[in-house]
Amino acid sequence: MLLKNSYRVKVLNTINFKKSMHYNPLVYIRSEKDILKLVNTIILNTKGEGQQSGEDFWVKAEKLYYTALIGYIWYECVEEEQNFTTLLDMINASEAREDDEEFKNPVDLMFDELEEREPEHFAVKQYKKYKLAAGKTAKSILISCGARLAPFDSAATRCRI
Repeated sequence: MLLKNSYRVKVLNTINFKKSMHYNPLVYIRSEKDILKLVNTIILNTKGEGQQSGEDFWVKAEKLYYTALIGYIWYECVEEEQNFTTLLDMINASEAREDDEEFKNPVDLMFDELEEREPEHFAVKQYKKYKLAAGKTAKSILISCGARLAPFDSAATRCRI
């Protein structure tokens, strides 16, 4: 009916991603405030049934990390890389080692380089707060981030987000 009346119909099918259109929430970011809103939306909509949505330590730590990464993507990446797939790639490239506090993963190196250029950069400030966590704690934060976004990290969803 809608198509017959010349309406454009867009479909976001979360059950069968092959039948879904692409959706990139990062294209709607216009400010740092929008980054914070997006991070809150991710947290609220991926908490799972029966889970508390309370602001516990782990959720706050995840928010810091997502905010830093999305801030980096929005400010520093070329337009083609300003997407959820880049966020997933950055999380997958993140690593923390309990036995080696000096270890630097590829994401650490990216933020180190950015901090050298712009020490007051929004993303750098958020990342430094996340990096206050010790190795074991940082590892737990990364596991939480990975687990929360795992449903989006498959071949079927990566081509759609």
